Amino acid sequence: MQYLKEDVRKKILSSALTEFEANGYIGASMRDIASRSGIALGSTYRYFKNKEELFNTLIEPVYDKMISYLNKIQVKLNNSTVENCDQTVEFMEDILNKIIEFVKDSSNELLIVFNKSKGSKYENFKEELVTLTNNIFIRATNENLKKEECDRIIIYTIAHDLIEGVSFILQQHYDGEKVKVLINKLLHFYIKNLGKRFQTA
Repeated sequence: MQYLKEDVRKKILSSALTEFEANGYIGASMRDIASRSGIALGSTYRYFKNKEELFNTLIEPVYDKMISYLNKIQVKLNNSTVENCDQTVEFMEDILNKIIEFVKDSSNELLIVFNKSKGSKYENFKEELVTLTNNIFIRATNENLKKEECDRIIIYTIAHDLIEGVSFILQQHYDGEKVKVLINKLLHFYIKNLGKRFQTA
């Protein structure tokens, strides 16, 4: 049995993180990861059998924590009455503050989950977040919502654009405090008087 060195493993993971952030899951290759790390390709395969295993090792801990948290928020939403803008802000602040917390601890991994995971089993994460945001907005505007389908389309568009805005902010590599300020400003821009916008004329 061959002995695997932990420092070599960490070096491969560090190089893989850089490669996935630069080229995404689809564009990354084991050869390029090995080249970045300065470790022979054959030796790299001794530590990780393919790029999927490498990607999962890096991303799965962050993804699992985020999904677990979002599931808790969904349960909380199902058991709550969200009827106004203030309650909507509270729900969304909970979600976005958790994202900010992850930025401080795992900014590269979070950026990859949001923007570089196409082709992997995590590629729908952003859409899952949009869906949850949309559900919160639907609940908040329910009393004022017209029956026309166009209103629901507009609400979904607002939810989608908010999450895309968060994704864009993450791509700028700002420090945690600046990310927090920008995301909070973005949140209030999209949510302020949300229910009133859908009042029947």
